[in-house]
Amino acid sequence: MTSDRPNILFVCSDQQRASALGCYYGDEDLVTSNFDTLAREGMRLDTAVSNTPVCTPYRASLMTGLLGHHSGVVTNWRGAGKTSRGSTSNWEYFPDLTRLAHIGGTFSDAGYHCGYVGKWHLGEVRMDAGDPRRLGFDDEWFLPTAGRHNNPDRNYAINGSDTVIGEGFDRTQAETNQAIDFIRRQDGNNPWCLFVSWIPPHPPLDAPDVYVEPYLNRDLKKHPTTSKLVSEDRIKNLNSDYAHYYGLVSGLDFEFGRMMQALTESGQAEETIVIFSSDHGEMLGSHGLYSKRWPHRESTQIPVVIRWPGKIEPGSSLGMPFGAPDVFPTLCGLAGLDVPRGLDGRDCSATLLGGKPVQELAYLAMHHAHVPWPGWRGIRTERYNYARTEDAPWILFDLENDPFEEHNLVSEDPGLLSELDTLLQETMAGNGDTWRGIPQERGDWEIWMGPRQRQNAGADYPGSDRFS
Repeated sequence: MTSDRPNILFVCSDQQRASALGCYYGDEDLVTSNFDTLAREGMRLDTAVSNTPVCTPYRASLMTGLLGHHSGVVTNWRGAGKTSRGSTSNWEYFPDLTRLAHIGGTFSDAGYHCGYVGKWHLGEVRMDAGDPRRLGFDDEWFLPTAGRHNNPDRNYAINGSDTVIGEGFDRTQAETNQAIDFIRRQDGNNPWCLFVSWIPPHPPLDAPDVYVEPYLNRDLKKHPTTSKLVSEDRIKNLNSDYAHYYGLVSGLDFEFGRMMQALTESGQAEETIVIFSSDHGEMLGSHGLYSKRWPHRESTQIPVVIRWPGKIEPGSSLGMPFGAPDVFPTLCGLAGLDVPRGLDGRDCSATLLGGKPVQELAYLAMHHAHVPWPGWRGIRTERYNYARTEDAPWILFDLENDPFEEHNLVSEDPGLLSELDTLLQETMAGNGDTWRGIPQERGDWEIWMGPRQRQNAGADYPGSDRFS
């Protein structure tokens, strides 16, 4: 390699909570040998979060280094019939991210060969090479075809329902094959930056037989707050849901192992920064709830494991909070690139390389959630998880002593509640966020005003009485 800049391989799953890795806490029956190897060879971030735990806002923050209320992306922006503007799809009003600094453009300008494989979910439009809406990811091999309604077969998927071109046992394997091909095609003359975005373990929870079989017909250990499930169907299917969720993760682990083997065989492993993460978590019955958008740890905390041989200490861990907006500036710092001005995220590269922590908390904001408009806001420190609605405090957990969030301290520790609520209010003000700063009509708000806002599990949460 003629450049002294490292390659970047960023691999992201969809809806994988932090506990769903063997090297993290919680899901004790899950086997993830290849991900665990990455942790042994690199650093595990123990307080990494999805600042807005839903697909599109995470991806916008990842690409731009901005919180959702600054990028304008606070919800999934999926079309939902007639909107308030009379359109059958709201993608045409998707915020223009090209006006902002972004990872692909910044690294491309610095001489990196940038590629992207898998789920995109930042605009349901055709984007050929050179289109600025591709945000700098212009590898000639991984081009999108027409929109999903015109041609569902592509090697660059717009959203989770798309299929991809290529050979493979399933979509994840086909995408991994494409990533391996990208790695093998690099000639060593320029550094490269490849993002791989897998769809599992996002529902439907239906894992291939080869991966789910080891978890079936077993009494899998569940997170303790799944005891709050009240739906008979959910209770009946919980073990199967766990088994298939684990099976989907096991499939990712296998494909990740193939990718790492190809990287090693290509001779580029020592000069490549490898990061594995996810866009948000999955409740999987905890607190009686499913899906994301909740402030609980299973929804907001994500895995982040990073390896850079000779630079990042093997087998290390970091307790400092780290969010999606931090990825862009941190990758710039690791690669020796100037960090664009005006980002919400922090350059944490010095911390990853052994320096002191640069921040004490991560800000959480879910404008369009299961709870009534305008959603909830929160902060995550290494020890505490706190969130509130506009009307009142909601959750406060001491994760050091209560890792599964079984004891809500909102009504038990008024001193701690006041301290964290003040910190949240200061953080909101410092970030320029307000409860009413985002229009209700933005994105897929209209479908969340209807039954999508309801949780059939029947668990108690702010606004749940509206659906009783």
